Amino acid sequence: MFIVTVLQTLSRPQGFGKRVALACFLILLILRLAIINTPSPTTSVENCIEASGGSFPTECGFVFDEAHYVPAVRKLLRGVSTNHEHPPLSKLLIAGSMLALGDNPVGWRFAPGVLSSAAAAFTPLIAWQLTRRRDITLLATMLIASDVMLFNIGSIAMLDGPALFFLMAGTWFFLRNKHIVAAFLLGLSFLCKTAVLFNVVGLLAYFLLLAYSRRGSLRAAFYDWSPVFEKTVFIMLVVTVAGIAAYDYSFKAFNNPFAHLDFMISYHSQLRYECGEFQLPLRCTVINPDGKTTVDLPLSWISPVSPFSPAPYHLVTVSAGDRVWHPIAYWGIYSPAWWTTALVLGITAYTTVQTRGRNHQHAFVFAWMIFSYGPYFLLAHLLNRYVYTFYFLPTLPALAIGLPLVLSDDKFSRAVVLAVAIIQAAWFFVYFPVKSDTHIALLELLNLPR
Repeated sequence: MFIVTVLQTLSRPQGFGKRVALACFLILLILRLAIINTPSPTTSVENCIEASGGSFPTECGFVFDEAHYVPAVRKLLRGVSTNHEHPPLSKLLIAGSMLALGDNPVGWRFAPGVLSSAAAAFTPLIAWQLTRRRDITLLATMLIASDVMLFNIGSIAMLDGPALFFLMAGTWFFLRNKHIVAAFLLGLSFLCKTAVLFNVVGLLAYFLLLAYSRRGSLRAAFYDWSPVFEKTVFIMLVVTVAGIAAYDYSFKAFNNPFAHLDFMISYHSQLRYECGEFQLPLRCTVINPDGKTTVDLPLSWISPVSPFSPAPYHLVTVSAGDRVWHPIAYWGIYSPAWWTTALVLGITAYTTVQTRGRNHQHAFVFAWMIFSYGPYFLLAHLLNRYVYTFYFLPTLPALAIGLPLVLSDDKFSRAVVLAVAIIQAAWFFVYFPVKSDTHIALLELLNLPR
């Protein structure tokens, strides 16, 4: 009966967004499952719980920050709490996956992979909810599904995939005026990663803009907005405190959840850099006793001129004579759509101001982007807080919706968006993290990076 109901829903004309979302989820999940075992460890678990000399050997099979989270989860499964600087839910989900599937790459990456695929699938749902336009929904799906950084980070055992899933689910319910469910899901998102708070502020700012566009005065808008604000904040606070309290009680991590929250705030407030060599506004270099570290500032994330250097999250190099290739290459790299951020922000900001929020689609994209991306300028430039390029990931759904939205008035504009989507799909093919011999041969034939 359930399957029949689902099929009936998908077959309806208004079910277009759900059909696209299902296809997006299945395609991304299949791609992730196809490479889930790569890379794999070639040494024992005991050698990969405590870092020797500050790092783990390549034989542990970790990709990027899996070196933090997989050992932390292993300790959790032994009853030892660690990695207190981050909320616990993503790690607990990874722990559940490892209990079910084993302490192996499938166990590490299954839960984040499934939830990341589902997170991307919420983009067409949100695009359809906002616009009811098939072209925008399809193009937004193409852009989000083919983003290399999102695919790579979402394929490994990190906090971001689960956090983005609950954030996107909460956003979808929020747009459907189901604010209690939305607040609960947003609270779960915060229990995965604290940075999603920026997006929650963006959602509340969007609702305030909607209220202002309806009522015409700020006082009346605040009157309509305040119950939703209070409900959202209260439910999120209850979910957060209850979740951290349950974790602290179970693992005897802190005496109370507020002490745990205070530790997280104190820890992150200390992650500051002192710029030794200025290359503003794109980056600066920190001079350490053991070398130099480049801090890629937020403008470098979206700049087509002198963008940030791709980070080799996990790179395997093979050579034969003059030939060099990378059968495994998890790059922390931008995608072409990132370079359209300023365009999308500028147009949606202008439209939002000009219409006083009455263009709801533009207002949503603008509020989401300015509050999920903008705070990193303050953190990086005013507080000298370390920022990392993958912090841009929560901005991507709004960018994916916003680009076809702002360039949809004429055939030429739509052709430009389609060209960007095709180029990004080709980019995804080039930088796909695990390549077969056939894949590498084709890249070599086309004289593309491999």
